[in-house]
Amino acid sequence: MKWKFWQVEEPAEPLAVEEPAVPDPEPEPEPAPAAVVEPEPRPEPEPSESEPEPEPEPEPKVPAQISLTIDEAKGVIKEAGGDVIQVGFLASAYRRQFQEDPQSAETAASRKKLRELVGQRLKDRGLLASDGVLELRD
Repeated sequence: MKWKFWQVEEPAEPLAVEEPAVPDPEPEPEPAPAAVVEPEPRPEPEPSESEPEPEPEPEPKVPAQISLTIDEAKGVIKEAGGDVIQVGFLASAYRRQFQEDPQSAETAASRKKLRELVGQRLKDRGLLASDGVLELRD
């Protein structure tokens, strides 16, 4: 393969971009002072004593303890706009461990990890008090 090189005869110069000439802004003539008429102040309506102010709605109380099944917890988190993918993975791992040996330490550890994750997701969404407790039912 042969390489061909071209020689540049004239030096490259950047293109000059012509900017449109902007005319000088003309100063606006000052308006002649006219008779300034101030609007009459409107009388503020006095609060009537017959209409009590509406009481603010009490904020919904966040529960301190919740007892849910895994599927109920996933549904609640999903309704609140949370992501349940990780919960689903841990739930399937827990169910698999539970089927193999319900009394094993791995099953207990898997359930604990799942419970902590679901509890954290509920707390993040404001569905469980920050010091709340989640109980997973079977």
